[in-house]
Amino acid sequence: MGWRNFFRWRRKPARTLGLKEVFRGFQQVLAANNDVLALMGDLEEKLSGRLSLDLPELRRVIHTLDEHLARLVAALARMSGDRWPELDKTRRHLQALIQVRLAEHPPVPDTPLTLSLRQASPEALAALGGKAANLARLAQAGLAVPEGFVATARAYRQFLTLKIPGKAAALQEVIEARLARLDLADPTGVAQTARELQALILAQPLPAELHHELLTAARRLAPNGTRLVVRSSGSREEVTATFAGIYDSFLNVSAEEVPERWRQVVASHFSHRALAYFRDVGLEVAEAYMAVLVQRLIPARASGVLFTTDPESFRFDRLLVSAAWGLGPELVMSESNPDIYVVDKQSGRVLTSQVGHKARQLILQGDRLAAQILAPEVARTPVLTPRDLEELAQVALALEDLLAGPQDVEWVQDWQGRCHLVQCRPLRISRAQARRFLEEVGRECRAEVLLEAGIPGSLGVGAGPVFILTPERSQEEVPAGAVLVIPRTSPQLTPVLSRVTALVADVGSPTGHMALVAREYGIPALVDTFQATKILRPGEVVTVDGYNARIYRGRVEELVRFEERQRPHLLRSPGLERLRAVLDLIVPLTLVDFKSPKFRPENCRTYHDIAFFAHEKAMQVMFGLMDEVAAGRVPALRLLKLDTKLPLNLHLVDVGDGLASHENPVPPEDILSVPFKALWRGISHPDISWAGPVPVSVGGFLHVLGQSAIRPPEQFWDKTYAIVSRHYVNYACRLGYHYQSVDSYCGPTAADNYINFNFKGGAADELRRIRRAKFIALVVEALGFEVEQHLDVIRARYRKRPLEETLERLDLLGRLMAYVRQMDMLMSHDGMITLLAERFLAGHYERPGGPEDVAGPA
Repeated sequence: MGWRNFFRWRRKPARTLGLKEVFRGFQQVLAANNDVLALMGDLEEKLSGRLSLDLPELRRVIHTLDEHLARLVAALARMSGDRWPELDKTRRHLQALIQVRLAEHPPVPDTPLTLSLRQASPEALAALGGKAANLARLAQAGLAVPEGFVATARAYRQFLTLKIPGKAAALQEVIEARLARLDLADPTGVAQTARELQALILAQPLPAELHHELLTAARRLAPNGTRLVVRSSGSREEVTATFAGIYDSFLNVSAEEVPERWRQVVASHFSHRALAYFRDVGLEVAEAYMAVLVQRLIPARASGVLFTTDPESFRFDRLLVSAAWGLGPELVMSESNPDIYVVDKQSGRVLTSQVGHKARQLILQGDRLAAQILAPEVARTPVLTPRDLEELAQVALALEDLLAGPQDVEWVQDWQGRCHLVQCRPLRISRAQARRFLEEVGRECRAEVLLEAGIPGSLGVGAGPVFILTPERSQEEVPAGAVLVIPRTSPQLTPVLSRVTALVADVGSPTGHMALVAREYGIPALVDTFQATKILRPGEVVTVDGYNARIYRGRVEELVRFEERQRPHLLRSPGLERLRAVLDLIVPLTLVDFKSPKFRPENCRTYHDIAFFAHEKAMQVMFGLMDEVAAGRVPALRLLKLDTKLPLNLHLVDVGDGLASHENPVPPEDILSVPFKALWRGISHPDISWAGPVPVSVGGFLHVLGQSAIRPPEQFWDKTYAIVSRHYVNYACRLGYHYQSVDSYCGPTAADNYINFNFKGGAADELRRIRRAKFIALVVEALGFEVEQHLDVIRARYRKRPLEETLERLDLLGRLMAYVRQMDMLMSHDGMITLLAERFLAGHYERPGGPEDVAGPA
C-alpha cells in the first residue's frame, strides 16, 4: 500500500497528515490503551472482593472506562485516516449492552435454545447458568472439559410461558402466584408447594421447537449410542451460592431421553430442598432461572474432588485430593471411603496420603448404572499414582491463575489416565481458620522485619508499595493497592481506605473510627507504631501483618497467599452483582490472532477485544509508515537500520535528536536517545547469548511445531521498530509469536519519568505461556515495577523515579527481553518460574539446559 493510498480514507487531503501527526496519534493510542487496561485490571480486582464496590461507584468506573475506550478508538481513527469506522460502531453496541446489564434487573441475553460449551461467546455466558458458564470458560481456555452443550435460559423461559393444557394461564403465571402466597417459614407449606409445582412441570408438554432442538443437539453430541450426563446449571448456582446437592442430575442418559431429563432438572428448581435453600441464603427463586448442561459421559476409571487449597489447614501451598474407583456419585454422596491425599501445589509431591477402604464402585453396565462390590485387595489399592497427583497439581495452579482464587473441583479420570474437569466453583474457607493459621505462620515467618511495633486495629495481611500521606499531600494522590502510612488517624481519611491494602499509623486508637472502617473493608491496620513514617520508605514494597503487628520488607508470599481472597460481606452487594453481569463483556480477550482474516472490528466481542484490535492496528499503521519511509516514498524521512550482529531486524526513526548521525546502518555508539541507549545496553548485554538453539522439552517443541503449521509466520524474526528522540523511546518488537514493547521517557525531572512495558503471546501451549508470563512478572516486580498479569499478558509500569534509577531499570528490562525469547518452550513445570527468576536476578543469564531442569520434578 502506497503512502498516498494509506490516507485515502481521510476526508482531508493526505498532505495535511504528516509523520508527527501520526506519531502523536500513536502516542495517544498507547496512553489510552494503558488507561483502559488499568481500569479493566481494577474491575477484576474489585470482583475478587479485595476492594469495595457499590453500584454508583461501578457506574462511575464504567463511565470512565467508556471515555478511555472512546478516546482510544478516536485516536486510532485520527492516525489511520479512519480506516476502521466499524470499530466505533462495535464499541457503541457493547456500551449499550453493558448499560442494559447495569440496570436494576438486567435481562438475560437472547441466545439460541442450545449453545456449545466451546463456542459460547462472552456475551452469552450469562444465559448458561453458573456451572455451565464456569466450564465454558475452562473449555475455551484449553483445559480438559467433556464435550457438551447447554439448554440456555431461553429454553427455560420458552417452556414456562406455555399455557397449561386445559387452563388459561401460563405455567410461569401459576408458579409466580403460588410462590407469592408461600410462607417460607412454614416447612409443611413449603413441602406441599414444592410437590404441587413439580407435578405441574412434569405434566407440562415441551414446546415442539424445544423438544426438537434438545434431541438434535443430543444426537449430535452422542453418535453411536454414546451415553450422556444431564446436570443443572442454575443462574445462581456457583455464583452467589454453591447449591451443592440441591438440584437433580442424571448419569448414563441416552440422547432420546434428554428432553425428559431436561424437564426433570427444571422441576428440581422448585423442589423442597431448593425452595428451603433459596430461603436460607436470602435469594428469590422467582428471579432465578434454570439452564441445563448436557455432556458426554466419561467412562471413569476413577473420580474425585480437588480442593486447590487445603481448607483444613488453610495452606495455600497445599491442595487436597480425594479419589475413589468408578464414577463420581459414590464419592460425592459420601457412600464410599475415599483415598485422601495432601499434595504440595508447586511440585506435585505427595505430603501425606490415607488409603481408604473403597468397598464398591459405580460403573456402567450396558445402558444402566450398577454398584460393583470390589475385592478386598482392590478396595485397599491407592487410586492415584504420584504422576496423577502431579498432573492434578498442575491443573490446580492453572485454575487458580484463570479464576483468581481457590477452587472446588470435581474430576473424572478416563481409562487412558487423562483427568477431565466436570465441575468447578469457588472454594469457601472459614475466616476463623484463616486467622488461626496466619497467626501461626506469622510467628514463624523468617522474612526481614522492618518494624515490629504498634497495636492491631484490624486483623489481616496486606502488601503493596508504601505511600506516606503527609499533611501537604491530598487524598486523591493515594494510589490503589498502596500501603497507606500516616502520622495519625483521622476520620477525614476514611474514604481512602477502600483502595488501599493496609493502613499504618504513628498514632491512633484500635477502637477509633479509621480502625473500625478498616475492619469493615477487611484490610489490616496497625496503630500506635510511633515511628512508621520515619522508618518506611515511599515506594518500597512491604507486607503488613496485622495479626502479629509486624511489617516485613518486600512482598512475603507465605503470608499474602494465605490471606482470605474474598470478603463475605461484599459477595452479594448490588455493585458486585452488576459487575459480574458486565465483566464478560469487558475483560475476556477473544480476538487473539492478529493475522487471522477474522481479526476485524465487527468481530470484537468485548472491550478488551476493541483495545487489543486498536493497539494492533496502531502498530500496523506505524510499521506500515516505517515501511513507506524505508522504501523512500516519504522523502522527508529516512528509516535507518541499526548496525548489529544480533538477529534483530531493528529499524529506527529519529523524531528529534535521538541519533548523532543518519548514516545507514547506524552504529550503536551514535545512539543519543537517553532511554533507548539504556534499553539497547541491556538487549545487547554480552552475557546473554542470542546464538544457538534454546533447550526445550519435547512437549513444548511439538506444540510450537503445531502452532507453526497452523499459523506460519511471514518471517520468524519480524521487523522491530524504535521511534527515538533525545529523552523518549517507543520500542516495539515481535519475535516469532510473542510481542513486547517499551514506551519510556527519561529526563532530569523524576516526576516526568516513566517506563511502560507490555508483553504477550508465544508459540507454546497456554500453560507454558502463562508460566513464562509469571516468571517475567516475578522479575519486573522485584525490580520495582507495578505489574498486572492476565494469562500470558503482562503490563508493567515504573514511574516517577530519578533518572539514573530509571535508566538502570531500562538496562535490566532490556536484558530480560532478550533472555525470555522462546522461553515458553522451556517452561515445562512451575518450578521453572522461581528457578529462572532467581538466576536472572542474581545476574546468571545462561539458559538452563540439563534434563532435570527441563523435565521438572520427579
